[in-house]
Formats: sequence, structure tokens, C-alpha cells
Amino acid sequence: MSLPHAAERRCWSWLVLPLLACLLSCGYKSAASQRLDYGIKTVAVIPLENRTSTAVVEQFLTRELVHELVRRSGYRVIEDAPAADAVLSGTVVSVRANPVLFGRTTTLGSAFLVELRAQVEFKNRNTGQTIYRNNDYVFREQYQINAEVDNFFSEQNPALNRIAEDFAGSVVSSILEGF
Repeated sequence: MSLPHAAERRCWSWLVLPLLACLLSCGYKSAASQRLDYGIKTVAVIPLENRTSTAVVEQFLTRELVHELVRRSGYRVIEDAPAADAVLSGTVVSVRANPVLFGRTTTLGSAFLVELRAQVEFKNRNTGQTIYRNNDYVFREQYQINAEVDNFFSEQNPALNRIAEDFAGSVVSSILEGF
């Protein structure tokens, strides 16, 4: 009785293994293998300039740009710009938050569309070549806030953290993928 079951299992394994191998090798590659190579090992991130009335937004954005570069690239981030192979710099031009959804019982906004405009440049210091530049980088995202007056607390810092994380992810993706 055990012989047919063993033979049946071997037959299934011969059918399943090639199918599994085919599915795992369908041309997918890791994003890292698709990144452009500029011969860069170290990057200095210059604190962004803030031309807005939103206090400390440049600090949140700069911190997250550093974090995202460390997390997603093979670059070593250093503070000394003259010693770096490349420099990431930029300017925060504007930050706007417009309500897109209002609470049922109040006129306070509960969802906001945040639009952040910036100028961003990633430059190879050794060659002087600008690898990535966008003078009108527009980042838009919708964010929920706690709008209940009874439970209201300042959402500015948590909101800036979320915006900074999303913005940094978007900028670093653009740089690493050569967009």
C-alpha cells in the first residue's frame, strides 16, 4: 500500500518543482540590481533650506532623507561635505495643507491634502556631474488627523513625521532609480 503513495508523491514533486522554479524566476530582480552605479560610496546630506512659514519642517525632512539613504542605499552618509563623493541638498519652497474631508458634526477638517514643494539636487562632488535635480519637486499626500475637540492634541509633529518619511522615500527612490 505504501508504494503507490510514495510513487504518487514523487510524481507530484516532479510536476511542482519545475513550476515553482519557473514562478520564482519570471524575470523579477531586486531593485538594488536595477540602480544606477555612479561610483559613489559616501554621501553628505546638507540640511535643507526652509523658505516657508512652517517651523522646523526642514529639520524633519533632512533627518528622514538621511534615514532613507542609510536604509535603502549602500551609501555611507557622512557630515563632512568636502570629504563626500556626493552631496544631497535642497530647499523647501512651500508647504500647504488643505482640508478635503470634514467631520460629520463639526466644521473642522479630519483629512488634509498636504502639498510640499521643494528643490532637490544630488551631485557627484568628484566629477561635478549633477546626477539628479528637480527644481519643482511636488509631493502630495492625504493625511488623517484627530479632529475631535474633546480629544484634540497637537498633530503637527506626528503629521510632519509622516510627511517627512513619505517625502524622503519618494526623493530617495527618484535618486536611486535615476528618474
